[in-house]
Amino acid sequence: MPKAAINRDAVSGEALFILRNLRENGRLGRSNKLADVKAALEPSVSLEFDNYFFFLRKFHYIAMDREAQLKLTEQGERVAGGELGDKFSTEVGEFFAEQLASAEDEPPVAQGTEEPMQLPPPPPELLLDEAEVVPTAATQIAPPPSPPSMAPMRAARSAMPALDLTPPPSAPAAVASPVALITPAIAEPRRETSIGLAPAAPAPLPLAPPASSASSMPPPAATPVAAAPVASKGTELDLRYQKFDPIGTGPLGTVFKGRFTALGLDICLKELKDIFGYFSFLQRGEVLKRLKKELCAQAQVRHPGIVQVVDQNVEASRPYFVLELMNGSLKERLEAGGGSGVPVPFALRTFLQMAYGLRAAHATGLTHHNLKPENVLFDAYGNAKLADFGLGRVVEVDSTKGMPQVFVGTGGMPYMAPELMHRGAKEPGPAADVYGLGILLYEMLTGQIPGRRSALPSEVNAEAPSGLDQLFDKATQDKREQRYPDVDAMLEDFYKAFPDKEFLVRGDLVLSSDAPQS
Repeated sequence: MPKAAINRDAVSGEALFILRNLRENGRLGRSNKLADVKAALEPSVSLEFDNYFFFLRKFHYIAMDREAQLKLTEQGERVAGGELGDKFSTEVGEFFAEQLASAEDEPPVAQGTEEPMQLPPPPPELLLDEAEVVPTAATQIAPPPSPPSMAPMRAARSAMPALDLTPPPSAPAAVASPVALITPAIAEPRRETSIGLAPAAPAPLPLAPPASSASSMPPPAATPVAAAPVASKGTELDLRYQKFDPIGTGPLGTVFKGRFTALGLDICLKELKDIFGYFSFLQRGEVLKRLKKELCAQAQVRHPGIVQVVDQNVEASRPYFVLELMNGSLKERLEAGGGSGVPVPFALRTFLQMAYGLRAAHATGLTHHNLKPENVLFDAYGNAKLADFGLGRVVEVDSTKGMPQVFVGTGGMPYMAPELMHRGAKEPGPAADVYGLGILLYEMLTGQIPGRRSALPSEVNAEAPSGLDQLFDKATQDKREQRYPDVDAMLEDFYKAFPDKEFLVRGDLVLSSDAPQS
């Protein structure tokens, strides 16, 4: 289904198109799961699919069960069958009023300019009579060439320099209908006006006749033609950022490389469009409120061990936030190690950087609760920084709002403390991050994720300091009461394991300043 112009009739037709697809899928026994329907139909509609979904839900044309399967209501069946057309169209106009108004009010813009382009002229029968066309300094009346089909072509070529606009000798003196050939004023190069011509392409005028024109007059070879400006490969967001190619993807959305236009600064853009594939049946406002709260909380913590949040726009049709651009993740480093972990000095420095980053966050009341190798990123100098604080809380259970627990993806499950999966009355605190940090330390030293009866780190890797065996064991206890209560207590035992102070003393963060990696 090709995308139509955005007006009420077009949006009504697309909403009806979605209803009829759902009805047909139900008749044929095909899947009507929200994520599947969205993926199949979104390319065929003019607006975001979620907009149609919320409209159809709000006015009770569709319903959805706990497994996110969509079905038509009795009212939806009637609309899909051709009834209630006026009511349906009126409700579309009410729900989409803002989008439709912005689409109608925005004037068309010529490509490569920032000014509204000239609208096509009216039909010939609505034009002024010949006597009413008054020549001005910028408008000269001239008869058309002999062949009638040449008029649009000559008008298009009139903008070219060094061309003789006088008619050929064979042109008749009398004209059946007036044609105004416009010589644009030098001071106002984009204010050409065509009177009595057939509708032509928007300004700027073409430099050559259309391919369909039957013309024996080739364009002059000596006339230089300026090269068209090269369009940027990026997509503009909010007039501030450019979005380029994706550099990663996850269960909630996609990560893009971007640029902060005003500073020419490379950045990272995270677009969370896919989050509503899981939660469209919930209140969108609740999900967005949680997301904004967590982003603002992370932005308040400025520390070398935490990825800086630069900006956010969760009110956009595709919510996104902006981060400093990083250079790879711990997951990539572990995969490059081929199952043997990473070098021990690198592992211990990364552990300290993560620990001090968590310590700074916990001091402000911010916990992570979603530690995993994908959320440990590295800057150009190889320093570790933690990202995505609290995004797990955006999709967590809340019985008061009818929001069930949904674990989006399974990559973070081995790093989650038991209390994060089995919520009780007591709120998980810093100790849950201590658990995840202990699992990451073991994986960096050994290349493996520990089980309940796994060997200690030094038993798997002879280069791993034996003094860290007990630290790992205590950090990863299932019972919170037997675990380190916070990162400070964990760091206390870490420094005791190195009496020669290879890692300085508690409070000294070791940072790398090697040359930037390519």
